[in-house]
Amino acid sequence: MSPVIFIDSHCHLDFSGLDDFLEPRLAGKTLEYYDKNLLINRASQANVKYMLNIGTHLSDVDRLTEISERFSNVFRSIGIHPEYAKEHCEKFSFEEMREIFRKCCGLNKTVAIGEIGLDYYVSNDVEHQKKIFSFQLELAEEFDLPVVIHSRNAWMDTMEILEAHPKVTGVIHCFSGEKEFAERVLNTSFYFGVGGTLTFKKNVVFQDTVREVLPLDRILLETDAPFLAPVPFRGKLNEPAFVVHVAEKISELKNISIDQIGNCTSKNFFELFSRAEF
Repeated sequence: MSPVIFIDSHCHLDFSGLDDFLEPRLAGKTLEYYDKNLLINRASQANVKYMLNIGTHLSDVDRLTEISERFSNVFRSIGIHPEYAKEHCEKFSFEEMREIFRKCCGLNKTVAIGEIGLDYYVSNDVEHQKKIFSFQLELAEEFDLPVVIHSRNAWMDTMEILEAHPKVTGVIHCFSGEKEFAERVLNTSFYFGVGGTLTFKKNVVFQDTVREVLPLDRILLETDAPFLAPVPFRGKLNEPAFVVHVAEKISELKNISIDQIGNCTSKNFFELFSRAEF
């Protein structure tokens, strides 16, 4: 009998040059630790068979393409993170941005547009964030791709904009457990990206929401590597292999076998990201 497989639906496999995003004590270690061959091998050993490498900036496109071409089990997305909304508005026209998206979305391993959304924690530049967010949702409609949503301190505005684009589906990345948010998302076709923060001891509300509110057929496993490593690796660099610990926590909370968690969340992944061929 083949072992159950797991899928990391959200990771960042190329963080060279982006040490500033990590804690000071981790800076300088990304190139050594994030050797792609080692990462993919450790994931394989943990039965994490597929990964979705997430874009956050249009400068990511070439690196994301190179990685997905090099590794058959790594898919990619293209997107502008809300933190970079103003930067992109100042650097590109919307037609120039659309052309970059058009070229990348035509490649066979581009399975989503993301990470996109709103983040009022890192920036109060609401105007540019909303413009870029809505623009990318329009592209998702045009190219018939799901989206990967980032929403921090902004879930009401996020849902208002998403509900204005009812044809678009996707996943709420790094869902943090707000029950009112969850209930509103359940009225759409969106999935919930559940990651390492679920394993944190004090995240009781999140754990209750996963146990009581989220149906298994609407959950995707994710790491957000190299960030937000789960227990027992909290505080260390995260990686796709660790997504199994998220599955174990969901298994515990829902009293369902980890094999069922792996099978169902993998099925969810391929139903949402229908261009991901395996």
